[in-house]
Amino acid sequence: MNDLSDQISKLVDEFVNQVTTLARKAAMDTLGAALGSAAPALGNGAGRGRGRGRVARAAPASSRLPKGAKRPPGEISLLKDRVYEYITSNAGQRIEQINKELGTSTRELSLPLKKLIAEGAVRTEGEKRATTYFPGDGKPQGGGRRKRRRS
Repeated sequence: MNDLSDQISKLVDEFVNQVTTLARKAAMDTLGAALGSAAPALGNGAGRGRGRGRVARAAPASSRLPKGAKRPPGEISLLKDRVYEYITSNAGQRIEQINKELGTSTRELSLPLKKLIAEGAVRTEGEKRATTYFPGDGKPQGGGRRKRRRS
């Protein structure tokens, strides 16, 4: 009976090791795809100890920044100006419609819109996904390099 118990235990341990190895490989493949580079091959004990199994942080494949990274103030300022100009000429649109026209995402527009609303340059109507944006009473402050037209 003890021999049978040992064999079952050994088979269960092997199965758990195989599943763990496959899960680690899948996680590394996903991480590699997210970072835009190939994930390192998993060897025995990858991810254990210092410096083993680490992925070097590569530059993102697209223009997206890594999670938690801050955008340069100039970039936010330029986007704020683009959004303001779009809202003044297309009042009453939702953020999904604005994103579609500007080629942006809600995440990218969140901060510039908050700044425009705080300045009074843009006002909102509605709540949550039904929020629509209109030109406000104020003008955008500290904008980027706005091009002025000469008459």
